[in-house]
Amino acid sequence: MENPFLDTTFPPNWSEMKPSFAIDAINVAIELSKANIEKIKSVDDTLLSYENTIGALDNATEPLDRANTRLSHLASVADSPEIRKAVIETIGKVSEFYSSITLDSELYSKILAYSKTDSAKALQGGHARLLSETLLSFEQNGAKLGKEDKTRLSQINSLLALKTQMFSENVLDSTKAFSLNLTNPDDVKGLPQSALDMASKCATQRGESGWTFTLDQPSYVPFIQYADSAEHRQTMWRASASVATEGEYSNWTLMSDILKLRQEKSQILGYANFADFILSRRMAGSGANALKFVEDLHSKYYQAFQKETSALLYFASENKLLSGEKIEPWSAAYFAEKLRKQKYDFDSESMRPYFPMERVMQGMFDIAERIYGIKVQRSSQPANAWHDSVELYEMYNENGRLMGLFYADFAPRKSKRAGAWMNLLEQARNGQVALGLIAGNLSEASDGKPALLSHDEVETLFHEFGHLIHFFMMDSEEIGLRDVVWDFVELPSQIMENWCRTREGLDMFAAHWQTGEKIPEDIFSGFEKSRKFRGASFAMRQLSFAQIDLLLHTNVAHFTSGDMENKARKALRDFVCEYSEPQPTILPRFTHLFGDAVGYASGYYSYKWAEVLAADAFSRFKREGIFNRELGREFANKILRVGNTIDASSAFENFMGRAPDATALVEESIEDSLK
Repeated sequence: MENPFLDTTFPPNWSEMKPSFAIDAINVAIELSKANIEKIKSVDDTLLSYENTIGALDNATEPLDRANTRLSHLASVADSPEIRKAVIETIGKVSEFYSSITLDSELYSKILAYSKTDSAKALQGGHARLLSETLLSFEQNGAKLGKEDKTRLSQINSLLALKTQMFSENVLDSTKAFSLNLTNPDDVKGLPQSALDMASKCATQRGESGWTFTLDQPSYVPFIQYADSAEHRQTMWRASASVATEGEYSNWTLMSDILKLRQEKSQILGYANFADFILSRRMAGSGANALKFVEDLHSKYYQAFQKETSALLYFASENKLLSGEKIEPWSAAYFAEKLRKQKYDFDSESMRPYFPMERVMQGMFDIAERIYGIKVQRSSQPANAWHDSVELYEMYNENGRLMGLFYADFAPRKSKRAGAWMNLLEQARNGQVALGLIAGNLSEASDGKPALLSHDEVETLFHEFGHLIHFFMMDSEEIGLRDVVWDFVELPSQIMENWCRTREGLDMFAAHWQTGEKIPEDIFSGFEKSRKFRGASFAMRQLSFAQIDLLLHTNVAHFTSGDMENKARKALRDFVCEYSEPQPTILPRFTHLFGDAVGYASGYYSYKWAEVLAADAFSRFKREGIFNRELGREFANKILRVGNTIDASSAFENFMGRAPDATALVEESIEDSLK
């Protein structure tokens, strides 16, 4: 029987992928990929062509890409000691192999030799672009280094792969280690019924009575926002704030190690710091430019942020909600919900009955069909997935051609990482379509009700689906060009969120789970009026993450010599509220920065960067019609399909006719009374 991690059956049978097969699969896949590389290196210089150099390299690592993606995926959705053992045992050698490609002098010489041929100079379109991008990748990642530096760089890449994996495991284990079980009805006063139903179900699953709350977002967020008990809100907040901060799950040493290794890597490659290395080929261009972008947005939001902070403190004081002179950090969200209710007569939970999961999913598909012409339906094939709750879907383009299959996995599990994400599990190639995933930890069905989502969860679904559409639409013949720079990648996902914020979009799917009634006008009016509520504060939170990310990676020596936490707090004093006690930073659980060898490290600013792009681009839809089919086709052709066949700035300007403008984003996220 072929190893299931290497099996090319489509879609694969995940139930057969036992951890015991993983290590052998990775070893075999590395050897197969190495053989493909060696074949390129053996081509006689007189016979060099696009097909046997650039084209061959574009597909050379397919066996390892498949096996390693499958193992990494299972580690994120079906974690177990056996999976972890396989990951830890293989992660170093996988990283070493991928690093060795751009460090291979013979391979680089062969690519360079081809680039100087007349046939290479005559290349056009995607072929010319991939040749250029391939040479840049070799040069940026160390192809011209001496032997000693190459050896050290390979070691660093392997260490980073291992340490970032350990960071993620600590966050997962620390998060899942906490739960709060309450049995007295007085202790859960204020919580919406949906949160109580979920907590009751969680308690039953754990063999407990009453209600059990965890640090998973569908459980934690409603508790912090609605629970009347300040004592228990404090317990939940402190548990969240202390994730991966102490004991066996502490990430402090790992963070310092990761930052130092990234700095060393950057200097070996000729860059002043990791931010400059990472951003050299992105839209921002450098760490300094990214910092300037963050600081510019900070200045645009700062005055409104201060007014929002003062307004919340005044509200809490006037209503005698304070226990001291300042707001306690575990009460900020609770007070904010009460202020929202008073100011707009709107409770975000009032929308939940109108968002049953099935209707939201179908509505999301219908909206995508109206905008882009794509069609999505549940697949008749068995999912054969890693969990029974996972469903398999098919996506077709406007001409009826199958673009790809994707899994939808939204149930929280102890073996599943936190947050929401999209993955491309297999590229479309050789006549086989793409295979993708959208995953998250959303509210579940309980107490006889279907899964009823909050509006934030609806936005999360639309966001991840936007990513999926993007990656399925990129159709360059060259695999290496089916990607975009990191500060552009959030544009297609963030713009998609807009269609679940408008009346026209919501009316396509939002309906009461019992009566089928659309969202009443008074609820929608409250929602629309309150959408900008504390918008500057939410923006400042994202900017604080971007700021500390860039500061950490541009001034490693400062932050790794001494108390990183206090230094980080001081650096962010103009980005955060002043509470009754210092609010710990997110750093020890910041998997975006430290839970992947690269991930969003030095790139967290890209969320806000892409928000600027998305708000600006959506302004055309608002002017010309949010369901304008021709405009949707133009957006697809100029933004979604092109991938890296042209640079991101040019792609955006092709759609908008000009450079990005932050005005639309700032306007839509600050309350009119605070401008």
